[in-house]
Amino acid sequence: MQIVPSDFGLISLVIPLYNEEKNIIPLVSKIDAALKDYSYEIILVNDGSTDNTQPKLQQLNHANVIIIELQKNYGQSIALAAGIDHAQGEYIVTLDGDLQNNPKDIPMMLQKAKSEQWDLVAGIRTNRKDSILKTIPSKIANDIIRRTTKLDLKDYGCALKVLTKDTAKNLNLYDGMHRFINLLVYLNGGKITQVEVQHKARQQGVSKYGLERMFKVIKDLKVVLTVQKSKKKPLSVFDRWLLQRIKPYGHQTLYGIKTLYSSKK
Repeated sequence: MQIVPSDFGLISLVIPLYNEEKNIIPLVSKIDAALKDYSYEIILVNDGSTDNTQPKLQQLNHANVIIIELQKNYGQSIALAAGIDHAQGEYIVTLDGDLQNNPKDIPMMLQKAKSEQWDLVAGIRTNRKDSILKTIPSKIANDIIRRTTKLDLKDYGCALKVLTKDTAKNLNLYDGMHRFINLLVYLNGGKITQVEVQHKARQQGVSKYGLERMFKVIKDLKVVLTVQKSKKKPLSVFDRWLLQRIKPYGHQTLYGIKTLYSSKK
């Protein structure tokens, strides 16, 4: 059954930005075109950019845009957490700010989430337009997650996701955990599905990922699984030491906001 856009209520889009000065205005324009029939807010989180991202954001005079400027570069997970904390929508959409995700896929994902009552609809990047320096580490990381957990998905790393508000607000993201949103939802008992989405080559800016990502994924996955294990049985000495080092407490204490701006009346 096709659900009309007005039945979704407010949709929140959360977009972390780090040195994406040339992508901001085109991205907002594409979102406007894709969601013209929906009620939506666009939460743009400037994660300590060192280029002209903040001046470009200040040029936006858009009634649906909320700008969060963080005090420094905290990383993608904390930037997502800050945006999700301020999101008001019944559904929360995450996507990257590099124009590789296509906002045209969002209505289809919203339809699937609501009509079939999924907690998370995650993207599968078809015909992925990334360099080998990104695709090989990503494939290895996907295989590690698939073998280590019971969650069998085709693409764990696509940033384009649609989550219910409660699902997103319960993620408790901290450093590096944005890579495991699908897994975190699964471990929290959420219902997950995937759909094929478009993927475009980066036209502007510089990719922030490389071969070192694979080793970070292994370390962070160990943290996720250790935290989950701690909820079920006593931990080993090593696991207790690991948790003491990473301290995965609520992310609310982990970021500072420099400015928060909205053009909403």
